[in-house]
Amino acid sequence: MQLLRLATLAGAVIVAAPASAQTGDLVCNVPFTDVRLSNKETSVLHQNSPNPFTHQTTISYKLPDNLKKARLMFYDAQGKLVKAVDITRTAVGSEDAQCTGVGRVSVFGDDLRDGSYTYVLVVDDRVVGSQTMTKSE
Repeated sequence: MQLLRLATLAGAVIVAAPASAQTGDLVCNVPFTDVRLSNKETSVLHQNSPNPFTHQTTISYKLPDNLKKARLMFYDAQGKLVKAVDITRTAVGSEDAQCTGVGRVSVFGDDLRDGSYTYVLVVDDRVVGSQTMTKSE
């Protein structure tokens, strides 16, 4: 009889516990932390499109508002610098905050030999991304 009362009492506790919680889960007093994620200060270098390309391709990127200098560096398969392009832009007074720091570069490769090329985004003298593009006829 004593064992039956203990089982009944335990069952009542188990059944009653979820009723006190809002979602049916056990409620615990744990610290709560808010986390806000943002890529506002992040540089992003996208893959060129189309890739591979024959004559022209486009590279998109996003730069943070607080940069001093940004460049795209283009290298051939042997690591030789083909071209460096200054893409620094200031967005002071920009009306479209969503597009601040967003840009595109059109690359015309008519004078390039077929093969792989690497392009590197350098922001404030720090490499922040690189991608590989392929030129083919």
